[in-house]
Amino acid sequence: MNGSVKPGAQTLQTLADILGISVEHFYDGDPAPDGNADFQECLRLWSCIRTSEGRERALTCLRVILEEEPR
Repeated sequence: MNGSVKPGAQTLQTLADILGISVEHFYDGDPAPDGNADFQECLRLWSCIRTSEGRERALTCLRVILEEEPR
């Protein structure tokens, strides 16, 4: 890893590599080629949350949804 790359940028690049998409897909809103547009949007929105409090609120919402999901 290049020392000049910010940790957030490296994380975004790693996620893009895992998903098989370019980093630009997180910003341009185009659906992922394999149909994971919702997943991609979740990651893009997550990357826009700037505070730990905001991320914790988002996780709390997701946990509530998961608890309410039929098993």
